[in-house]
Amino acid sequence: MQCPGQDNRYWSGEAVFELPCPHCGKVLEFFKDDSQRTCKQCGHKTLNPKIDFGCASYCPYAEQCMGALPSDLRSGQADLFKERLTVAVRKRLLKNEEKYLLVSRRAEFGEKLCREEGGNMAAVVAAALLSETDQPLALLTELKAEENLIKEVNKLLLLESAGNEEEAPSAAIFHDACLLGDMSLGLPTGPSAEWLTATGAREAERIKGTV
Repeated sequence: MQCPGQDNRYWSGEAVFELPCPHCGKVLEFFKDDSQRTCKQCGHKTLNPKIDFGCASYCPYAEQCMGALPSDLRSGQADLFKERLTVAVRKRLLKNEEKYLLVSRRAEFGEKLCREEGGNMAAVVAAALLSETDQPLALLTELKAEENLIKEVNKLLLLESAGNEEEAPSAAIFHDACLLGDMSLGLPTGPSAEWLTATGAREAERIKGTV
């Protein structure tokens, strides 16, 4: 049986829509029931941001619906949310390719540093992606992010968490990820830039060696 929410008998004029690929910008055409699309230009798999996968926790058709996704995307809702946030940020920064590239680099470094240093990866990556957008918390609310994640992202963006022992690792990682993202693109980081994590310092030396 087909998922009632995806039954095309009830589709409206918004059943087909277009979005830019979050990696290369090529326009992707989605049908309402597409769980994802693969970009023909760069090969990146992009989730359909209009599908709320949170329904999988109670829907009797969840296995059929989620089964269409690759196993790496079914690994957790955090990955699904990250994809949706990336698409939303791409749309916000559609006319500013430089800013989108910058936040993408910051997010990549944030993810790498979290793997090495610990910290809250979801909050760090989200804060990095939102670091150059207007009204970032409103965007998180629009995407139905958990309240705790919104609060943690807000603290990181305001750099208020450095004094809290439990949250200090995430703040240090976010700080270094932003500096590394800037440095990797040749942007000025200031003469007094200090690295707050060992991994950040190592990555900085690696970037200097490639310049």
